Amino acid sequence: MPDGAPASNAPGLSPQPPGDGHAKGRSSAALTTLKTLAFVGAIQVFALAITKVNAPITEAVGPVYEPAGTSSSGSIGNVLILVVFVFATTLTAVWLARKRRVKLFMGMIFGGTAIALFLLTLLASTSLTENYMDANSSLYLSLALATATVVLLSLIALRKVPASMALVLTGLLSAEVGSYFASAIPILTAILLPLGFSLYDIYTVFRGPLKTLINTLPDESLTTMASTIGDFSIGTGDTVFYAMVPALGYYQFGFGSAFLAILAVDAGVVMTLYLLSKAKLLPGLPIPMGLGVAVLLAFYFR
Repeated sequence: MPDGAPASNAPGLSPQPPGDGHAKGRSSAALTTLKTLAFVGAIQVFALAITKVNAPITEAVGPVYEPAGTSSSGSIGNVLILVVFVFATTLTAVWLARKRRVKLFMGMIFGGTAIALFLLTLLASTSLTENYMDANSSLYLSLALATATVVLLSLIALRKVPASMALVLTGLLSAEVGSYFASAIPILTAILLPLGFSLYDIYTVFRGPLKTLINTLPDESLTTMASTIGDFSIGTGDTVFYAMVPALGYYQFGFGSAFLAILAVDAGVVMTLYLLSKAKLLPGLPIPMGLGVAVLLAFYFR
């Protein structure tokens, strides 16, 4: 998956001089916040839809293998394994960037994103279309849709389409990965995962290698690693978890928990965006995940 702790940046929210400029600055920040919430909300709703469509398949296949086991300590171990893997991936990216092997890094990002988009879009599309057409037609249409996502990704990478089109892919990828995590990972590990990555997010943004990576790579190489909306840039890893928490609530506890989780996560997003008016770089996960996971825990222990 993409880096689990991409940062958020709000250069447009730097202090404005008094007068009309300050008022315009606040108005622009409020509008960007609304746009960001609309984007995050759309991802969350789509993740719920994908989770509903894929539920029969994920239930039939069963949960993914957990190397550390499914006990409480094993679930913590599984989260640590994933965090270490993401940390190692980020260190590799920093090394490539410092060695000026940006094209190799961009190729790795493109390849991983293309594979994830193709496979997850194929799975979701097949699950949906097979209810309305015969098996061959469903397969061909799903292959066409999955291929279209890779074509769009290529056009974005080549800068043949407006950069805003990247939001379509980052949103789609976030919804698909978030839904897959919610339905395929056993519940205790799935609840602990956002908390583990929130702690990692704090470290990697303020003390770890992510800030170095962002400052080293050209902006175009980060297109699929972040969603830029006005003055804000939200990492794809963040939006994956914004989608995962409500999808997990829906898959495990029903629509009521999903609705409350959406409200909690989005409230955390608003708080984070507000704090960005006072800082240039902040982790995007801790507040939204703290609130969202609190909702899930309330249902888990009821």
